[in-house]
Parts: sequence; structure tokens; C-alpha cells
Amino acid sequence: MQNIKEIKIGRYLIKVGEFPNGFRFNIFAHDKSLFGKGVEASEAKAIDAARSLISQQKQRKLSERVNGIPTAEEFVEAFTAIKPSDAQWEMLKAHYNAPGRKLTSDQLADAAGYEHMYGANTQYGLLGHKLSDYLDYMPPGKYKDGQPLWITILVNHQGESFEEDTGYFQHEMRQEVAVALELLGAT
Repeated sequence: MQNIKEIKIGRYLIKVGEFPNGFRFNIFAHDKSLFGKGVEASEAKAIDAARSLISQQKQRKLSERVNGIPTAEEFVEAFTAIKPSDAQWEMLKAHYNAPGRKLTSDQLADAAGYEHMYGANTQYGLLGHKLSDYLDYMPPGKYKDGQPLWITILVNHQGESFEEDTGYFQHEMRQEVAVALELLGAT
């Protein structure tokens, strides 16, 4: 092994080195597991081949999405990679276990131990932003100024559900997120 070069492409790490039979490359995923490998005649061809494998994987994942929404398996990978905080997990669990998987921002705040709904909205928004970045997905919801409403990666953004007692808007958890939580054993 001589002079191993490391290149970061998205969330993948590529290691390329020259060996007697050519330039070998290994691609490692975010969790350091081996994603792919190969041998090419030159360093440039090895890097191109690695990029091609990553691109094929991305296209495969995108083709499995229904209406562009990440799959439950993608959410599992993302939750595992970004490691939500304890408070974010508490909100996700409470949301999953709520009747109809619907909770208001106040109820999410209570689940995480926040005094005000703003804490819950901030934390769910931060979690949604991290998930969106990791999954390369722009959530459908938007604020009036056009900025992304990050929580809409976690919840159905067009649901019109209000709590009878308070009249507060209820966030309905996406089915893909609910299944991901089941797969993770986090319910």
C-alpha cells in the first residue's frame, strides 16, 4: 500500500491507493461500513468509479420514494446517523404513541419537558433540518416568507387537524417516520 488518498463525497469517504494491480478504492458509509470497492487503471478512473457507485445508490434510493418522500429505511439510516437528542427522542416517542399519531406543539413540549411550545417547535425543526440535509430532501412545507418548514419532513404538512379542547393545530406524524421508529425499536 502506498500513499492512500482520502476524498469525501457527500456522506461517503473514499480511500484510493496504488497497488501492483492498479488503483484500488474503498467507499465507506457514514457508519464506517464498507459501501463499495473496486480497482481501476488510474487514480482518476478509481475516483470516477467510486462517484458512479455513489450516484447509482442515490438514484436507486430516490426511485424507491413515493411522491419523493424518503422511505422508512432511509429514515432509519438518518436517525442512526444524526443521533437525535434525548428530548427529540421523547417527542418522537410521544408523537408515535399519541392517538392517530397527532400532537399539538404544546403536547410535544410536555413530552420533552419544555415549558413552552417554542422549545418543542425549535427542537423538532432542528431535527427536521438535520434529517432533510442527511436525506437530501426538501420538505414540502414553507413559511409565508418561503423558508422551509423543516418539521414537515416529520409530519404531514397538509393535514388540517385541530384539537377539540384547545383549537390548537395537531401535527400528524408521517407514516414513514412511524415505521422507521418501529424498525429502530424506539416506540
